[in-house]
Amino acid sequence: MGKYRRLILNTVLFAINAVATKLITFFLVPLYTYYMSAGEYGLTDMSLTVINLATPLVTFSIAEAAVRFIVGDSDRQDDYVAISILITLFSVVLVTVLSPILDLGAFGGLGEYKAWFILAYATSAFMNLCGEVARGIGEIKLIPICAGISSITTFILALVFIGQLKMGITGYFISVSAGPLLAVIIYMVAGGIGKAFLSGMKRMRIVAVRDTWNIVRPMIIYALPLIPNNLFWWLSTGINRLFITGMLGIAASGMFAAASKIPGLLNTAYMVFQQAWQLSAYQEVKDKKIGSFFSSVFCVLQAVLTVLCTVLSFFAPLVASFMLQGETYKAWPMISILLIANLFSVFSSFYGTVYSATMHTSFVMKTTVFGAVACVAFTPMLLPIMGVTGACVASALGQAMVFAMRVIDAKRFIQFEVGWKYLAPTLVLLITQSIFTAWEIGGWKIISGICAIIIIIIQMVHIASSLSQIREMKRKK
Repeated sequence: MGKYRRLILNTVLFAINAVATKLITFFLVPLYTYYMSAGEYGLTDMSLTVINLATPLVTFSIAEAAVRFIVGDSDRQDDYVAISILITLFSVVLVTVLSPILDLGAFGGLGEYKAWFILAYATSAFMNLCGEVARGIGEIKLIPICAGISSITTFILALVFIGQLKMGITGYFISVSAGPLLAVIIYMVAGGIGKAFLSGMKRMRIVAVRDTWNIVRPMIIYALPLIPNNLFWWLSTGINRLFITGMLGIAASGMFAAASKIPGLLNTAYMVFQQAWQLSAYQEVKDKKIGSFFSSVFCVLQAVLTVLCTVLSFFAPLVASFMLQGETYKAWPMISILLIANLFSVFSSFYGTVYSATMHTSFVMKTTVFGAVACVAFTPMLLPIMGVTGACVASALGQAMVFAMRVIDAKRFIQFEVGWKYLAPTLVLLITQSIFTAWEIGGWKIISGICAIIIIIIQMVHIASSLSQIREMKRKK
């Protein structure tokens, strides 16, 4: 199977996985809010937040290292599987030891459900790990199957334990633990992960401790810089909300949160593609034509996303009328700037693949930390001048800086064509469109429409040019 065809197929499979998970979550929210009090629902949301934040910290982001090393060295994949599972088991022990922290008032009473929380964490962490391992060993089709089974199981058990038996938070923990647990069992048996784990353990018992450490050490070195990368943007967003609340009030913070929802869909969609793209990049990184592969994919990515951004920016008032109700509708002018922030975030993530594919993850951490600090620094500077829109501009500036740094530095590892003669004018037009739209400058609707049309034309020419080059390369072969 060709690399482009494989990338498309994997993207479709990961999209099915995402849709299955999101749909069940969508249907579960009314169930939770109907049968639980606001306090109980808040506690379940708190548990989810803590699990999502704790996972990269206590597992050392080992799941991301597992997929990279398994793809890069198939001869030792059993060893990598065994090490990843052992580290994840250790993380469960660590969470258990640290669980008394949940008694603090900041966690809203989560300490009363320590045992259930630990179980929910363990099943979530192992399902995440098994999904990454399955990605590495080529069991891609199993991922949406397991996600679907996990989601359906969670939904059915939620209906039973929360809806029928009225078990509240306990019923919630049972349902969200049982679904992933069933998925992990399927991964272990049908995906061969259990067999790989036993094989890896057997080999590690035979070889010297130093030989085992020589396998573990590179994985840890690779994974550790990814921890702040996973956490810093969340932290900077949280700190920005504090600045907004402190300087402009809680209502302004709510407006910012509401405006972020629509542009955030851009990142959600890209994360689906990112799973398939990382896998392809890892598989092709040793190919001499890897630069050409990156160029072609980035060409399509920038065309799709910039067109999507300009169209969403133009139709922002209409889209907001459906998704933002009541007072939050007033937040719609901020959407155009946040779209640019999310666009730069996606481009930065694409460049981040250069570092993860070539095993140089430390620069990912450095640029992420720099961008997050810049975002936090710009926010209090711009809020008094621009109001809550200043937080949007600060976010866009921070993301743009990360993108610029990675564009300059990534050439050390993989050189590929960005297509600046198309991207540069497109970005200028997008920024112009967002400025006119955000501040509703006179004639902004006409300007926005003109910018959108020109951007679409530029990207159509870009795609046509790239396709022509690909055909020419194939003809020369």
